[in-house]
Amino acid sequence: MSTGGEAGDVYRLVFELTARATDVPYESFLQEMVAGLAAHYHAEVCRIHIGSASRPSATADPNQRLGALNPHEQARFDTLDAMLADAVKSDGVLRTALDLEGGEEIVNFLNVALRTPETFSFPLTARGKAFGAVTLYLPQAYPFEQADVRGLQAIGNVLYAAGNHAHAEPARGDSIPVTSGKLRAYQGTLDRVGKVLDELLFLTGASSVMLLDVEGDFIAKRGEESKLSTTSFASVVASGFAAARRLAGIYGAHEARQVLHEGERESVFVIEVAERAILCVVFRDHGAPGLITRWARSTAKRLVEHYKALTEARVL
Repeated sequence: MSTGGEAGDVYRLVFELTARATDVPYESFLQEMVAGLAAHYHAEVCRIHIGSASRPSATADPNQRLGALNPHEQARFDTLDAMLADAVKSDGVLRTALDLEGGEEIVNFLNVALRTPETFSFPLTARGKAFGAVTLYLPQAYPFEQADVRGLQAIGNVLYAAGNHAHAEPARGDSIPVTSGKLRAYQGTLDRVGKVLDELLFLTGASSVMLLDVEGDFIAKRGEESKLSTTSFASVVASGFAAARRLAGIYGAHEARQVLHEGERESVFVIEVAERAILCVVFRDHGAPGLITRWARSTAKRLVEHYKALTEARVL
């Protein structure tokens, strides 16, 4: 196996690994692939995502950068890693961390947490369709030649063939197949809502974010658990938002669409989505309301169409 070849020499690595693809279990093959790529490009971290699972199928962390992160930093990294892989899988286009919404903040986080100012995510394609992504978190500038790009893209065919040969089961975390078309549509939309909430959680550093029906029915949530049960908390938030809206109306503020509750240790920002839902952000940084407001407003706009699709499926 290569241990740090020249740019453009990735074909040798792919060839060596491909020769072993049928001799080792599929999971071991994936692990050898990320370890080989990390060594070849001197990456601090390399991850492969395959299918719709949000968790990586394999990770290489040769210098234990991820192991040194605290749980909050680890959660933020996992979120942005999944965001980047999902973006690449959606259209099969190479992306960097800077291409994501909030890219500068993400790049700064990676530079501090992993000492990796450069991040590149390549699509894994087979039969003309992207089915995964391989992401390299690098401590140096762009190390690729055109041959590297072609070699990395060729990995998709290798993994596709190896996966089919091994009859690999879907990675843990994949959605359970649903037979009803309406349920499938609902689950797909709910997955997209979850990814939008993941982005908001990362960009704001909030404790938790959730989408609720205005009646207090829970729809989706990301982040830490509340001291109250999710159902109880959702009911309290919804009733508090309704009361604040009514009070604002009494004093002529009929267009009020958001409410901020500031507590001693935690604060809650609530904003309306599509008139029938509310987005709730729980955060601890009392100096961050401006940041919370900006990203929550942007997220609320993105969630409008998703919420309408959920209500059309009407499985709530």
